[in-house]
Parts: sequence; C-alpha cells; structure tokens
Amino acid sequence: MKSQKPVLYVLLIAILVFTGVVGMSVASAQTQSMTPTIKMGSTDALGNFLTDANGMTLYIFTKDTPGKSTCADQCAQNWPPLLVQQGETPTLDAGIPGRLGVITRDDGGMQVAFNGMPLYYYAKDTKPGDTTGQEVGDVWYVATPATVSLGSNSDLGQFLVASNGMTLYMYTKDEANKSNCYDQCATNWPPLLVKEGADAPTLQPGLDGTLDVIDRTDGTRQVTFDGMPLYFWAKDTKPGDATGQNVGSVWFVIQPKTLRVGGNDALGKFLVGPDGLTLYIYTKDEQDKSNCYDQCAVAWPPLLVAAGQTPGVGDGVTGQVAVIDRTDGTKQVTYNGMPLYYWVKDVVPGDATGQNVGGVWFVQAP
Repeated sequence: MKSQKPVLYVLLIAILVFTGVVGMSVASAQTQSMTPTIKMGSTDALGNFLTDANGMTLYIFTKDTPGKSTCADQCAQNWPPLLVQQGETPTLDAGIPGRLGVITRDDGGMQVAFNGMPLYYYAKDTKPGDTTGQEVGDVWYVATPATVSLGSNSDLGQFLVASNGMTLYMYTKDEANKSNCYDQCATNWPPLLVKEGADAPTLQPGLDGTLDVIDRTDGTRQVTFDGMPLYFWAKDTKPGDATGQNVGSVWFVIQPKTLRVGGNDALGKFLVGPDGLTLYIYTKDEQDKSNCYDQCAVAWPPLLVAAGQTPGVGDGVTGQVAVIDRTDGTKQVTYNGMPLYYWVKDVVPGDATGQNVGGVWFVQAP
C-alpha cells in the first residue's frame, strides 16, 4: 500500500491540475464569448465611429448595397472584410444603437454588416485610432451609427435614441416643426442638434418615420422626427436611461409601432417589427404558448415588449395582437394567438431567408 501512495498523489494532483486547466479554459471561452464584436472609438476630427474588439477602425464602402459586398480580390486585400466564423453571432458593445447581421460573401466568407452595410478594415491603418481610410476615393468612410436609431430598456421596451445611445424625447407643447423649449427648458432638455452644413441626419434603416432639421431661434439647427423636435434629458446618464418619461405629463419617449406591414416581391405582404425586419411564426408552437427556447431562441429571437406595454400596430395590421408570458419572464407578442419571432440570418428589411426553414417557420401575413 505504501508504494501506491506516491502514485495516488500524482494521480490526484494531475486530476486537480487538469480540472483547473479545464476550468480556466471554460472561463476563458466564456470571457471571449462575452467580448463584443463591435465597440465605439472616436477622434476629435471624426467624433464617434465603430471599431472591432481591439479598437481597429471599421469602414463602409458606399458602392456596396445593403446586405451585399461588392469589394473582392484586390479591393478586399486593401480593405479586408470583418469576418466571423460560420454560426457565430456578432454583438454590439453596450449602448451602441443599430443592428448587426452576417452576410455571405461570394468567396464564402461570413462578413459582419451594420445596419445592412458590410464592414471592412483598411490595410494602411496600423494601430487603434488610425483612420487613414476616411474619404479614400470619396467612397470609403468610417462606420457610424445613424443619427436616430432604435434603443430599449426593460421598463418601456423600444424607443428612439441618438447615435450615442442616449434616449430621445418629444415635448407635447411643441408645434409641428417648431420648438417651444428654450432657456432653462433647453438646459434641462438639450435639443438634438446638427451643425450648419453637416450631412442630413440619418434614420436606422427599417424604422418608419422621417427625419428633418429646423432652425431654432437661437441660431442652432435641431433634428425632428415626423415634424416633432427631438431632445435629450439632462438627468439621463447612460444609454437605456429614460428617466424623462412622462415628466410634467408633457415629455415622452418616442416609440415606433411594434407591428407593421412589410413585404417583398417573392412573398408579398407580411408582418415586420419596429426595425422593419421580417417576423415569423413557428408551427410547433401552440396557441398562446411558445415552444422556442435556448438555442432555438438564439436563432429565432422572439418579438418582445416591456411588461405592461401594449403593442402598437401600423396600418393594415388587421389580426388580433396580444402578449404572452414566456417561461424566462419576458413578454412576447402574438398575432392571432401565434408567437412572433425574428430570424437571425435576416440582415435588411425585406429579407425573408427564414421562410420555410425546416418546414416549420413561415412569414406571417397581415
């Protein structure tokens, strides 16, 4: 027995070491999986723009079209695409508004797209903060969030936010295309402004509404949404804050319709979410009950609203809209009793690549 103790000790130590290594490997993998694919960088000259996880600047190519890269061969050597592995879902750092997707390149690579536009590096950038690709050929530009995008929190659901992720508000005492908030009001509720001569403000693709700019009496230029001037609230401190909601019963976040009618040439009209992306039903669900969880819900994210929120509907949505409780505590929108979902492989409004997947997923007619 004595002669076996050293062997047992060695085996025990080996097991402990192996367990520790495995534990560290799992922890490392978890940490890596939690690292966002896209972060935000900035310079004094360009303001905020998108970077990869290591801080390297990302660009868009204006000759691309949403959901399609036209940069290959020598172009792709000068402007390497931001790629992910098959099945990997890219993620945005907290507070960055917009939508990420993955498109399949002609060479088979899986390229990350932001609001539908493929993302690239520039070969001449050598370190984080370099932006030497800006305006090259008047077709390459740093990738930036839209002026107005879709954000959310657990209390209110989805609402409009600025490019920095901060919540935007409307003031019911304003008039169409006219602000009535100045002096101390504008100190508490800073208007969303653009500089004289700046490009027109941009709206996240798929959102229903129109952006414009009005001249304020103080000489600044304020962004409007469907004619309503947009503001921040001074007491909001981070993306997701919406502490200005219902202040004085005159200040409110702007919430787009939960369900609208969209479509494409192949399938005709079908339901879409607030961001214009296609919604699906799952034939393995039951009436008012979802059977899609875990990995299924990663591939097919449910259309959710905040607790107590009544889904808003656009013109042409004629069916019965309701909300059910999921087993994870979230609230999912249903249409005529069928839970609604997105498909992770749809990238731009009009995509319906989830149609008939597995013979159980289908777009939902209005």
